[in-house]
Amino acid sequence: DTVYLDATGNVTIDTSNVVSSVYDNTLINAVWVNPTMFNCSQVGPNSVTLYARDTNRNMDSCSATITVLDTIPPAAVCQNITIQLDSMGNATITALSVDGGSSDNCAIASLTVSQTSFDCNHVGANTVTLTVIDVSGNVSTCTATVTVEDEIAPIVYCPGDKDVLLKNTTCTYVVGDFTGEVNLWDNCDTSAITITQSPAAGSE
Repeated sequence: DTVYLDATGNVTIDTSNVVSSVYDNTLINAVWVNPTMFNCSQVGPNSVTLYARDTNRNMDSCSATITVLDTIPPAAVCQNITIQLDSMGNATITALSVDGGSSDNCAIASLTVSQTSFDCNHVGANTVTLTVIDVSGNVSTCTATVTVEDEIAPIVYCPGDKDVLLKNTTCTYVVGDFTGEVNLWDNCDTSAITITQSPAAGSE
């Protein structure tokens, strides 16, 4: 017979699983099978023995194969996480990072996540899929949101000090635009950075 593990990872059989026929020249006193209980460690074929005893306490036995299967998929549980980009503009996660407590009636064989590496292009919410496979090959999935943040401020290298010689009698100076002389560093793309100066260009 073939039997299936339940949600607790166990299954129990009785004589109805293995009896084909029992006969005797007198009366049958008892029929039983051993063993009757199976768990996750016994997935696959298992030999059991069927015993029969008549009223005169004569006994006979025969063997049968009980095939135990685990067809219950694991319970995949995800959790949302927030991660920070490093100084190189990268961040990584593992499957355990988004696992929120996945379980199985037997045991989990592997956890994998659809995306492990993130960079500046992933700033914001990203959906990933967690795949859970148990020891019997049953598969379950769930999705999680990985929110990528960049909290590293850019570094501004300002232009050098300016000495201005006024050649007029009004003692005024029109401030130039020095934003083009600024050097920048950032862990992400500096082209997206807005530069402003104070006083603004054109001020006197």
